[in-house]
Amino acid sequence: MGSKVNKIKSFAFITVLLLLLLTPYSLRLTPVVLRAQPLSEINTEWLERQEKALQWGRDPFALPGQPSGAGVAADGEFHLSAIIYRAGRGVAIINNKILRQGDMVEGRRITEILPDRVVLQGATGEKELRVNKFVLGR
Repeated sequence: MGSKVNKIKSFAFITVLLLLLLTPYSLRLTPVVLRAQPLSEINTEWLERQEKALQWGRDPFALPGQPSGAGVAADGEFHLSAIIYRAGRGVAIINNKILRQGDMVEGRRITEILPDRVVLQGATGEKELRVNKFVLGR
């Protein structure tokens, strides 16, 4: 029985040794580094392709218990969901559409997208939209 255990141990040792020798050197020493990317580095072209390809389901910004149309603005109204701003350029999500400076929404042109607000220009003048501030409380 002792020789059988020794044979199994020898076989296991040789198998592990062969695996180590046959594994490419670069695979054994290459560390895997996972890095979280900030929202400002989001690929806006990918977002636009997704917008065209998919229909949105439930509004992820709506709180439970709100009616399903709570995040959708009526004609002439604006609902600013988010601003993605990087390197002096921005993208805004207004009335569930991804928009850039110069785009039109509800008859108004987006003249500026800033980190904290979006400026719209129309026949009745200028209008600023701001993202709601979220407060964490206990």
